[in-house]
Amino acid sequence: MSDEAEARRIFCNVVDAPKAASFIMPSIIDRSPLMVAVSSGGTSPVLARLLREKLEAVLPQHLGQVALYAGQLRARVKQQFATMGERRRFWEKLFMNDRLAQSLANQDKQAIAETTEHLLNTPLDHRGEVVLVGAGPGDAGLLTLKGLQQIQQADVVVYDRLVSDDIMDLVRRDADRIFVGKRAGYHCVPPG
Repeated sequence: MSDEAEARRIFCNVVDAPKAASFIMPSIIDRSPLMVAVSSGGTSPVLARLLREKLEAVLPQHLGQVALYAGQLRARVKQQFATMGERRRFWEKLFMNDRLAQSLANQDKQAIAETTEHLLNTPLDHRGEVVLVGAGPGDAGLLTLKGLQQIQQADVVVYDRLVSDDIMDLVRRDADRIFVGKRAGYHCVPPG
């Protein structure tokens, strides 16, 4: 059947035979408009399914409603918060707000409006904090979950040559990175 489909220039998916297929279907987690696709390229469909099931259990069913609501707020947020950093902090605060998520899931318009106004009008926290995340032997897989969360939320990451590229790849793309490693006779950042 695959050969006939190819001869007629028709796409064909052949289950468990990725080489005979002209395309493969990833395993989908649908929280419309948010979509997550998991695929092993046909090499290990059971692994892809297991990973999808784990992600499915972690991602709340109402996540799509939160995404849709955020889309409705984008223009207002852009108008109210001047910098990308302020907008990012607002969005993180909004997406982590359990009351808003529950209000959206329950379609409680009054609670949605009250929570949104509170979030928009509460000053953003500009206080910084320093968090030390041990990188151990440099293996990204050995980071604690809390350590991973901290480096993914950091605005600035200060690191030295002992921190591997794999770990630095986990840092938010827009975070400032400051290398403070030293070699004999050379200091990136003056001591003192």
